[in-house]
Amino acid sequence: MRLAVLAFVMPLVLLGCQGGGSDALQGRVDSLQAANQTLERRVQALQDSLRRTTGGQETTLDPPVYFPSGSAWLFNDAKTRLDEYAETLQQQYPDAEFRIQGYTDSVPIGPTLQDTYPSNWYLSAQRAAAVAHYLDTEHGVRTNSLEIEAFGPRTPVGPNESPEGRRQNRRVEIVVEGGS
Repeated sequence: MRLAVLAFVMPLVLLGCQGGGSDALQGRVDSLQAANQTLERRVQALQDSLRRTTGGQETTLDPPVYFPSGSAWLFNDAKTRLDEYAETLQQQYPDAEFRIQGYTDSVPIGPTLQDTYPSNWYLSAQRAAAVAHYLDTEHGVRTNSLEIEAFGPRTPVGPNESPEGRRQNRRVEIVVEGGS
């Protein structure tokens, strides 16, 4: 450990002794620290993305992918999460089967969206299909027996009486079967 620190600090000291480079050196140190923090967050996110369920027979990637109210569109934050999950699926579960489960809050579909999403059940299916399509087209993540499941508002994880609870319920979960 001391050798690694010395190997890192010695060039910095030598550069600092040459004069005139302290601002550039500090900028480089700041840049390296920021890159290290980004990598640490990414590793933590990948580690946190696995939530074990009963008996180790299924693994649910966590946290879920969240959706805005009345929408099955994947926005940037959802795509970023799915990019991470694609990496997890490809590296840690290359031969596993998985299911994509869509959910909604309990707010009925409004009249302006009923042509697009006739019911919450239909909306939850569209959310699951959007996730499956993105993983397939953007990352080539496929399985021979991929299932999408639509639960609508049947299985809330948060109270539908609060905005935060409803936000938690507008989700898609990816369940890996036989994952370990």
